[in-house]
Amino acid sequence: MVSKNISMGAVITPELRDWVDNRLVNAHIRIIQPMVLGTVFNLLVLTICLAPELPWWAIAVLQMACLVPAAHRLWLGRASARSRRGRNPGQMIVALQANSIVHGIAFGMFCAQALPILSPAAQLVLAVSAATQISAAAYTIRTLPRSAVFFMAPVTAGLALGLIGTGLLGAIGAAVLMAASCGLLIRMVFTAHDLFITRILRERELAATSRTVKLLLNEFEESGSDWLFELDGDGRLLGVSRRFAEAAGIPPERLNTRNFVGLFEPGAAAATITDALVRRRPLRDHVVALAGSDGTWWSISGRPTYASDRDRVAYRGVISDITSQKRAERRVNHMAHYDSLTGLPNRSLFNSVLARMLDERGAEARVALLLVDVDHFKPVNDMYGHPAGDAFLREVATRMANAVEDSGLGGEGSLVARLGGDEFAIIVGGDDACDQAVRLAEVIRTEMHRTFSVGANELDTSVSIGIALAPDHAAVAEQLQVNADIALYAAKGDGRDRWEMFAPGMDEALHERHTLARDLRGAVGGGELRLFLQPLIDVETETRTGYEALLRWEHPTRGLIGPDMFIPLAEETGLIVPIGEWVIRNAFAQAAQWSGGQSIAINLSPVQLDSPNLLPTIVNALAETGLDPALVEFEITESVLLHNSDANIQMLNRLHDLGLKIALDDFGTGYASLNYLLTFPFDKIKIDRSFISDLENREESRAIVGAVIELANKLGMCTLAEGVEEAGQLAKLREHGCRMVQGWLFGQAMPSEHYQPVPARSAASSEAIPIAAAQTSRAAVPRRRGRRMRAAG
Repeated sequence: MVSKNISMGAVITPELRDWVDNRLVNAHIRIIQPMVLGTVFNLLVLTICLAPELPWWAIAVLQMACLVPAAHRLWLGRASARSRRGRNPGQMIVALQANSIVHGIAFGMFCAQALPILSPAAQLVLAVSAATQISAAAYTIRTLPRSAVFFMAPVTAGLALGLIGTGLLGAIGAAVLMAASCGLLIRMVFTAHDLFITRILRERELAATSRTVKLLLNEFEESGSDWLFELDGDGRLLGVSRRFAEAAGIPPERLNTRNFVGLFEPGAAAATITDALVRRRPLRDHVVALAGSDGTWWSISGRPTYASDRDRVAYRGVISDITSQKRAERRVNHMAHYDSLTGLPNRSLFNSVLARMLDERGAEARVALLLVDVDHFKPVNDMYGHPAGDAFLREVATRMANAVEDSGLGGEGSLVARLGGDEFAIIVGGDDACDQAVRLAEVIRTEMHRTFSVGANELDTSVSIGIALAPDHAAVAEQLQVNADIALYAAKGDGRDRWEMFAPGMDEALHERHTLARDLRGAVGGGELRLFLQPLIDVETETRTGYEALLRWEHPTRGLIGPDMFIPLAEETGLIVPIGEWVIRNAFAQAAQWSGGQSIAINLSPVQLDSPNLLPTIVNALAETGLDPALVEFEITESVLLHNSDANIQMLNRLHDLGLKIALDDFGTGYASLNYLLTFPFDKIKIDRSFISDLENREESRAIVGAVIELANKLGMCTLAEGVEEAGQLAKLREHGCRMVQGWLFGQAMPSEHYQPVPARSAASSEAIPIAAAQTSRAAVPRRRGRRMRAAG
């Protein structure tokens, strides 16, 4: 019989109904034997007390009414226990209910018949016996409430009728009280029945949950990424699983009863575990390294079980292997603090180490900072590609780090870092840091002079180094870096391949440079740029065939500034692009006013060739002025072909296609001039003044100049010699077959209005300039043998 409460907590199925009924029956069967013994004892007392007052047959009826149902119930219980009957739980419940009905009716009828005829003492014994059996039934048959009711109700009814039959005062009240008590007991029976069902259903759920948990734990142990552990009161391992043993690298038989904390590397992390076990405190995601594992990390979470027996489980938890996570963290940390290309510390780590060394510096200690910049690195990328450039930087970094280590000049706590691009930094600490830094700078310069082998290419390079010392030059990291950078700039400005120590006044030079750069930004819009011209002379006729456009900056307070002062600055800041566009427009405009076919030569910088506005600017200037493209000549240096050579050659070809001429300037001063003659069909080669200045005195110069002129003539290229200042130089050039010259022998660079070009004449041309007259005209002008200042366009 299943209570209605089942429907409140579970879905009723035949299997569930049978299971609950079986539990109810089994619960009753376990108490049948004490119940029968109680019945027999109660019958014995009644027989002794009632035998003197009742006939023998009445006593026999009483005994039959009690013993037969008791024996039958005992037989049902034993048969069920031995599983000799084929009845299902429902059938057993029906049989027990029938037993209760028979027992209750028989005993109730006896009470109703016997109670009125007994003496008061016997009546009391029979009434107490009946009440006792009613109460006992409420307890012993509570798992089968209907069976209990079937016994209790007839007995209560018989007892009530017997009491009323006595005719005693208060019998009716006693009968009513008995009925009320029986009703209360019946209510309690059903309540106990419901509670019992609720309890066994919860036990069923808990058992199912326990089985599920066990299965999950087994699955977890076998295939999960974590594993469980259990410790006794002394912190020793219990019941070590196979996966735990495999992870620890120790056989299970050796791992069991082993001290848990002894598995880990000694230190603060292991001490924390010991403290948690001793103080019986939980652990949560506690990370510790496994001893002797070469980098295995575990995360431990656990809590005490509060077991009293030291041999029982006192601590239980779970372990996760987080080795891969720790390695990933180390990789991320390495990426955050080390350069991925060279493996050296990066700017972030460099800044933190420098700041720490300055903070921890002793009173007498010094910290030297060396900023190292690779000279002319960009052409390596442009000529050989970025992979070769990366390989080159890796080799530079290796040499630099080895130089610091092998020389022993780094001192304690030294650091070599890559700050970015081709810029490196070295920190040197110690009392003699200044001397060590200077000696180390020389070691690095020497080391960098050795040829680099990058793939199939051999590269030569040098470095510029700026040094600043703390606390002499600065006490904080930021200012020390600024001062080292100022010294580096000074080293690069003095010709590179050198080192400079920061000195007071260097920052003033840098400030002066920044001021000049700021003023240069307003030079174009402010109308401060001036166009100068220098004649280009035909050697055979000594007539002017054109002019080279040269640029000057007329500063409002500084006066006239030559291009050597501001063109490099313009290239670094990108201002060379708008300045070059101004030169092209103005030079084209002036050349368009000339008659007689004089040409105009304009210099182009590598930065201009990279500008997308160059070609539109030239095309628009030609269209606006109507100038013949054949009269325009653009001069480039070898550095143009070094920087982004493929793109620059494409641009030069497009200029050629417009009818413009291209000249290779400063020929012979670069690294691979002859190769460039094969790269692009130049219209003109300009021989650098460094060869012309010694043309009369050195046989080597004459041989080089003659070879260049002969080569150009065979390639169909015109030659022009720069810096011709002596008549003897002109004579030598004429002997070698040079076609054009320019220099102070025929005129210096002058404002454009100084020269008024007119058409060339065939015989006695007014453009012919006698050498003597030219020498007279330049007598008042100081001789300058330095590199001429030319326009950047």
